[in-house]
Order: sequence, then C-alpha cells, then structure tokens
Amino acid sequence: MTAPVLQTERLTLRGPEIGDFDALCAYFQDPRSAFNGGPRTPVEVWTTLTSSVGHWHLRGYGLWFITGRDDGRFMGFAGIIHPMDWPEAELGYGITAQAEGKGIAFEAVQAARQGAATHFGLTHLPSYPSPQNLRSLALVKRLGATYEGDITLRETVAQVWRHPEVAP
Repeated sequence: MTAPVLQTERLTLRGPEIGDFDALCAYFQDPRSAFNGGPRTPVEVWTTLTSSVGHWHLRGYGLWFITGRDDGRFMGFAGIIHPMDWPEAELGYGITAQAEGKGIAFEAVQAARQGAATHFGLTHLPSYPSPQNLRSLALVKRLGATYEGDITLRETVAQVWRHPEVAP
C-alpha cells in the first residue's frame, strides 16, 4: 500500500522514502530519540526505514514522514504503528530537535490523527508515551488525550493516553 499524502498549512506528511535515510540517521543520533528506541546505528536505522515501508504494506497504514511543505526538509514522523506485540494500533510520533518549539509536532500529529480516521477508520487511537517523556506528555494533553493507565510494552512501562474520537 502506498501512503496517502497529507497536507497542512506548513507540512507534508508522506510515506517513507530512501532519501530519508541520512535525516533519519541524524534523528537517531540525537539523545532525544531515546523515547523512540534510539540512539541507533546506521544499520539499525536502515532496518527502521525498511520496517516503516513494510508496515504500510503489511498493515495498510503506518508512519508518515513529516517534511516542510515549502522546502521538503525532514522534521520527523507521525502516524500509526502496530507492532505484533502491541495490544492495538498506536498514534506515534517523533520530532527532530530543529522542529521543536514551533508547533510542528502538534500540527503533524493532528493531521496524522485525522488521516488515520479518514483513510483507515481508526478514530479513537491511543498513544503510549514514557512517563519520563515530558514533551510527549505535554503534547498528548494539548491534543486532548485522556490518561487511561499504565501498560508494559517490551518490558518498559508506558502510559496509555486515548485521543478524542475523530470523525472519518
């Protein structure tokens, strides 16, 4: 499945491409990537990139890669992930340090949440932030998500934050 392209005022959300590799390597060298499984070596980033492509093909949905609408600059990712050992699909995201503090995460996750509802009928997704990820916790609260409790995913405690239902 090819990822549908989503547009906001400032952003394009599109499927992963081979040209994203270097920017993804830079993201996963930043300590802030720790909440998304980083830091990662280039070989591990390659696996992440190919897994992102494969997720679209196997599940029919996945992570959109966030780029600037005007300049095409990689700013992170947002979308739906559903590993085989997750209890349900999750609205996940990761934003580069350069995009931090500009409302990019909020804009991108809102677009991904609406895209999940419109294109895939996923209208009431959770996010699973780490209790230590204060930026992510602030974002899910700003997006109107409601705390439901804790969950253990791959031997790591996360919180379950349920996003408001979105009309398709």
